[in-house]
Amino acid sequence: MTDGREAEQIAAERLLADPGIVRDQLAADLAEIAAMGRTGVTVAPGADAVGVLRTQADRLAFRSPVEAATLSLRRLRELPVAERGSGSPIGPYHAAASATVAHGEALTPSAGRLVFRRVAAEVARTTVLLEAVVEIDADGQAWLESFGWPGEITDRPVWVFGGSADEYLAQAESDAASGMPFDRVMAMILGATVADFDPATTEDQRLRIAEVVAARSGELSAYVGNALSYALAVRAYGLWPACLYRSALESLFEGFLGSTAFALVDMDEVEEIDEELRDALNDVDPVAAAALPAGIPSHHWWWRPPAA
Repeated sequence: MTDGREAEQIAAERLLADPGIVRDQLAADLAEIAAMGRTGVTVAPGADAVGVLRTQADRLAFRSPVEAATLSLRRLRELPVAERGSGSPIGPYHAAASATVAHGEALTPSAGRLVFRRVAAEVARTTVLLEAVVEIDADGQAWLESFGWPGEITDRPVWVFGGSADEYLAQAESDAASGMPFDRVMAMILGATVADFDPATTEDQRLRIAEVVAARSGELSAYVGNALSYALAVRAYGLWPACLYRSALESLFEGFLGSTAFALVDMDEVEEIDEELRDALNDVDPVAAAALPAGIPSHHWWWRPPAA
């Protein structure tokens, strides 16, 4: 069985050997999007735009079917695992976006642009803030512009870790051993860190978690790669996603893997992540204090601007 970067490399080699795979996959994606029957929403002049969008949320679509397929794949991991479904990501991603418009908080709209935010439940008393942005053209046609973690965070954390250290350690061990998505394993490890677990009293459990994480080393390498991608995109999308991934990695290294991390992870990539974040802290707005997950260790410097 292969996973992580090894699987990505195999997929890339298959595409190079047979470009028709791309055409066939795109055709399948477009057919799936068409089959959803999302015919679009029109907001009449003078109508309550929020009300119209809420009642017709299951008809909302992205402007481009290709964009819809791409975002479904790229941003699905921002959703709680229970909302990701199984198989193709296209249906679950759009369903979660519609739920956010239908039931989420509508922020103060600007002309032609409405923002909806919904708090979605993850395991171990953890929640994730999701945001759907809808654009309304001059002719009243409404389109999904984006969906996933909020693009501009100023007033609250995206992830709220409300569980206990014991809950997070148990969930991390269970998730890692049962093959749950690796990003949730890392979220639970970060949850245990912000809940301030006691290393002295959890040694056996920490060793078990380290062992099952090591057994999924390909997925760990892929997680590092995703963290680097977020770090490289900071100037376009903000610091928050890169900081979250970097803190989860630091929690894993310090609390679970120790020196074993050097055998499992390309530390040059981790250093590249840090270099990108150091540079970004001088160029972009820092993550607002209210947006930091409560309990983030003070030495996780990437969340904070450099001292003057």
